[in-house]
Amino acid sequence: MKSKLAIASLVMGLISFVQLFGIEKAVVAIVFGGIALKEILSGTQDLKGKNYAYAGIILGSIYILILAVFLVIKGPEMIQLFGKLK
Repeated sequence: MKSKLAIASLVMGLISFVQLFGIEKAVVAIVFGGIALKEILSGTQDLKGKNYAYAGIILGSIYILILAVFLVIKGPEMIQLFGKLK
């Protein structure tokens, strides 16, 4: 049986790219993926979906990394723009 948390991790990782500022979804993907991996690797239940969990963690991490790079590059311009809007 596939781990529901692993599937949720993958879905949240994919959805984080769909909506602008999907940071909360990326974090949830990483957390769910970590919990799913712990459950799958413990072997107490007959769960599958390790690759889904890894994919969710990777996608969530990539989104956070892209967002961080974007904020470092465009952050000063955004602060200037918001300052002009006041």
